[in-house]
Amino acid sequence: MVQSTDGQGGGTDAMISGILLAAGESSRMKGEFKPLLKWGKRNVIRECVHQLRHSQLDDLYVVLGYREAEVRPHLAGTGVQFAINRDYRNGMLSSLKTGLASLSRNTEAFLVALVDQPMVTSALIDRLIAAWRTGEKGIIVPTCQGRWGHPVLISASFISGIMQLDEASPEGLRGFLEAHRREVLEVPVEMPSILEDIDSPEDYQRLSRGLEPLYAHRRWQP
Repeated sequence: MVQSTDGQGGGTDAMISGILLAAGESSRMKGEFKPLLKWGKRNVIRECVHQLRHSQLDDLYVVLGYREAEVRPHLAGTGVQFAINRDYRNGMLSSLKTGLASLSRNTEAFLVALVDQPMVTSALIDRLIAAWRTGEKGIIVPTCQGRWGHPVLISASFISGIMQLDEASPEGLRGFLEAHRREVLEVPVEMPSILEDIDSPEDYQRLSRGLEPLYAHRRWQP
């Protein structure tokens, strides 16, 4: 894949890929499997893919692991590419590395999205892409109330460094971004959702409740 030497943003023709991390076991969901929970007209993972595919990303890789065979059919016809993390129990960083290893050699930047954030919109993604294309920084991070959130957009020049990170380290990608803070462009947004995720059944109930006026608020059963 193309990796610039300066870590800066790219032009309008630069290829940007998306990586959706969806390999985990939903261990804190008390038996529920978050990718397949009901989310409006879709389920959680399908909503994430819908928003990512309707953004200006050039392609999208979905990293699966736990219950992979069960999740795949829900994304039929979406045009995504799959990357399978057999070592998903090693954590999010192992899934990110799996996604990075699958990227096209032409990728010049990649967006890291989390399956437990179906609240993230294509408009937000496009705003981060625009900031990378026009800016002079290689890492784009949305902020709300001064706090860093997700998703993040990173130049391909940082891939080798990420691939060398210790998967057992509790700092993970966040530690890497902190270590490269001088390369970070913060994009302030009025979206508290960039700071939240579906981490527990209570989170799911709270975050999905806003969809009630349009759709029935109930758990989706595959």
